[in-house]
Amino acid sequence: MPKRLTLLFLFILSFSSLQAEAEKHIIYVSSISWHTGLVIPGDVLPDSIWSEGHDYGDAPYLEIGWGDADFYPHERFNLWYAFKAVFWPTSSVLHFKPIRRNVEDHYFDTNVVKIELTDEQLHQLVLYLIEQLELDDNGKIIPATEGLYSNSHFYEGSSSYYFPNNSNVWVARAIREAGFSLRPIWLQTTGMVLNKVEDFGIRVVEKN
Repeated sequence: MPKRLTLLFLFILSFSSLQAEAEKHIIYVSSISWHTGLVIPGDVLPDSIWSEGHDYGDAPYLEIGWGDADFYPHERFNLWYAFKAVFWPTSSVLHFKPIRRNVEDHYFDTNVVKIELTDEQLHQLVLYLIEQLELDDNGKIIPATEGLYSNSHFYEGSSSYYFPNNSNVWVARAIREAGFSLRPIWLQTTGMVLNKVEDFGIRVVEKN
């Protein structure tokens, strides 16, 4: 092969490699009442974890929240559940809600920050999320109870809920696992989490 063609071929290979390395993946961090939500592409979790009737892999995006297994699923405030969740370790659940439209159009009158991840950052985030799920002997997610919305559901978590390890700290820890520098334990409220992750992203929806 002539030298010029060889150099051109090598340049194309190098450019293609750079393009692949430069590929970005979009996630979001959202404010849901006093909970912080993590919004990821629905197809990034492995197909093997979904159980029959509980497959969200085809959703364009998936909102995930984490919290106490008794307190979080109840829409109304329960003083006993709140007291128990704060003062000693309890079981946890993850709330999965599919988003089947543009994420930035889905939310309103709340705060949402968009963050770009590399392949490696996304990989680390997915590993963290899988570790947070309690899986059965077949490696499938375990349904806990119906979700807060008609198309959502709660699933058993593997980690314990306790003060100060709340739902906002949990999301902040997920962002740290993705490779961003922050101290989750100091981010106790949704406002604290959203303000901090804005250092790494851009606020795309804002509360009125």
